Amino acid sequence: MKKISLTILLLFLGFYYLIAQNSKKPNVIVIYTDDQGAGDLGCYGATDIFSPNIDKLAEDGIRFTQAYVAAPVCAPSRAALLTGNYPQRAGVPGNTSASIGSDGLPDEQYTMAELFKDNGYKTAHVGKWHLGMSEASSPNNQGFDYSFGHLRGCIDNYSHFFFWEGPNIHDLHENGKEVFYDGKYFPDVMAEKVDAFIDKNQQDPFFLFYAINMPHYPYQPTQKWKKYYADKGIEFPRSDYGAFISTIDERIGMLIDQLNSLGLREDTIIVYQSDNGYSTEMRAFNGGGSSGPYRGAKSSLFEGGIRLPTIISWKGNLPENKVSKQFLLNTDWMPTLSNLCGLENKKSAIDGIDLSSMLMNTKQKSLRTSAFWKYGSQWVVRDGKWKLIAYPKDTSHKGELDLESDALFLSNLDEDVSEMKNLASKHPEIVKSLIKKYTEWEFGSIDGVPKETKKVNHLAVETIIESTLPLPTNYKNIEVLIDGKSGYLDYSSGQWIGQEGKDLEFLIDLKKEQNIEKISCGYMQDLGNWIFKPEQISVSFSSNGKDFEGSLFLNDEENNINKNTFKGKFSIEKPFTARYLKINIKNIGVCPPTHKGAGSKAWLFIDELYIE
Repeated sequence: MKKISLTILLLFLGFYYLIAQNSKKPNVIVIYTDDQGAGDLGCYGATDIFSPNIDKLAEDGIRFTQAYVAAPVCAPSRAALLTGNYPQRAGVPGNTSASIGSDGLPDEQYTMAELFKDNGYKTAHVGKWHLGMSEASSPNNQGFDYSFGHLRGCIDNYSHFFFWEGPNIHDLHENGKEVFYDGKYFPDVMAEKVDAFIDKNQQDPFFLFYAINMPHYPYQPTQKWKKYYADKGIEFPRSDYGAFISTIDERIGMLIDQLNSLGLREDTIIVYQSDNGYSTEMRAFNGGGSSGPYRGAKSSLFEGGIRLPTIISWKGNLPENKVSKQFLLNTDWMPTLSNLCGLENKKSAIDGIDLSSMLMNTKQKSLRTSAFWKYGSQWVVRDGKWKLIAYPKDTSHKGELDLESDALFLSNLDEDVSEMKNLASKHPEIVKSLIKKYTEWEFGSIDGVPKETKKVNHLAVETIIESTLPLPTNYKNIEVLIDGKSGYLDYSSGQWIGQEGKDLEFLIDLKKEQNIEKISCGYMQDLGNWIFKPEQISVSFSSNGKDFEGSLFLNDEENNINKNTFKGKFSIEKPFTARYLKINIKNIGVCPPTHKGAGSKAWLFIDELYIE
């Protein structure tokens, strides 16, 4: 009798275990690469990139051709992903500070990690964070049980020192404590930490945010892949960039092999997406990546900055080997994954849309038909096939933009994804409608709508100007200082001349002696980008270009003490006669102690030098 009872008990326990196993929620791994271009995978058309593991992931799932991120740079894109909200609502409209203790993602934001954790998942972040340096903004405070990686935007992959500033800023942390893996290749350490987390939590549902820091500069692929691309004859920097993509791909292969060996592949949803377009910054050797058919790259709201490689795979549950042309935004992952996993979602009002039914049936149209973007002075309204960009910036340098006629740039994406032709003048009614949508958006404003730039004739227009001090490579077009047009509030628009940590000084030759009554100098302050108003502006004058006198000090006309971002003007009214003017603009030098970049070099930007 006891044997029969024991047998029945064992059968019952076995049946109960089977039910428990079958009712286990799926694991979720979100792989977020860093500065990967729209065309930089084999499955996205690259013929010179070797990415067999990611291409296989696409074969095993759904590959999107119209998937977007909510920002063209790292931090706001990640904030949107993890909160399901536009970056503005998430509290991270731009890149966060690297200063110790500086805030980033606000504590009150409810993250994807918190959602999964509240539903019984083990949660982990491995890789790049870039969402704040304070304890409140830290991964462990934002829902991650485990965290390993760097908190700032980029590191050297061997020393693990911050790549932007230094030289003595080490940035490698595990669960809030600094750790040292001197000389160990960071992608390998990430892979080890991912392996350990999955192995430890294989019996529980887990959520892993695998924030791979490649192919973001510094380009440091393994020698194996450097040699592979060199042997193929790929030129630098494409060779190192491609080798970095293959370095990523190899580690994706390791991850999938582990899931297969543990029998977890069909129990795991894998999402793969890039955070923004490829970089054309100097530290990235001005390129290396590709936007494929699109215009724009990192920092641009043209398609190449925000329309990126995106894949989802859940073998045996979602369709496989499918290509979807449907509209998706990275804010949509939070509600979509929540529904796929059967989670109880405590956050009801977010910007993301649940697209799970579209994933189940790839013939179904996306519930998302529109979206907004805002980064710096650039903004976008996408409504169906129409896309309107204000103050567009083409960091891919695929074509010229006229600062005035292209200040509002309209495209029909159904007909032309290249965005090389501005349709605004042909469809003024569409432009008007999209402007209305932008100004009605919670984070839009009529103040952000481009207005006609009026040319102001003054004595310096069409005269001669030269810089008496060295200028940065990107800011040598000093003729914009005397073109009679005031720049709009975007330091990167090409209308401003900037200097980091040093002064500016210009010599103007009016070609003949002139009676001068007033001198003004426009400036910009944008504390979020470490741009401060000049400490002082002075002018001296001469009749022969050699002997200068005067040293007149201009006064700041603005009273914007409580504003972080604004345009202002220094001026002085004093009659005198001169042919030559020497104008000195003094930089504050370094960011003040109260600023998030305290002690780092401060930027200075000026535009029109008015001589009346």
